Amino acid sequence: MMDQRNSSLFATVAEVQSDLGVSRAKAYGVIKDLNKQLKEQYPRAIIISGKVNRKWYEEALMLSAKE
Repeated sequence: MMDQRNSSLFATVAEVQSDLGVSRAKAYGVIKDLNKQLKEQYPRAIIISGKVNRKWYEEALMLSAKE
């Protein structure tokens, strides 16, 4: 059974803050940047302020881990 964190379509600022070990303000900045990139690549994507698409976020984490 999936836990509640992974069942949501969107990652929250608290998750980003915890995953990256950054301040709340920095986490909001990361979300804003990721949402901007998502919207540029997929103009019809649904963007929710203060949250980021979970798949997009997790892919970004995997890419940054490789570098």
